[in-house]
Amino acid sequence: MGHLEFYNETTGEWTNIEDVPLFDTINCQLCNEPTEARDIVAEIAFKDGHPVVGAWQCRKCKAVNG
Repeated sequence: MGHLEFYNETTGEWTNIEDVPLFDTINCQLCNEPTEARDIVAEIAFKDGHPVVGAWQCRKCKAVNG
């Protein structure tokens, strides 16, 4: 597997996503239970060269949004 970088327009540099502090859990929007971030699957689509979330799924409650 490779690595993921994003362009930070404020600094003008590419940043490795692993260097950005992220939270460990988030609440699912449908079951409202704390869910580990790794259990949220997002389909990322690009529109006009910019990433947008097309749909996401919670592996815990099997909810699909999008």
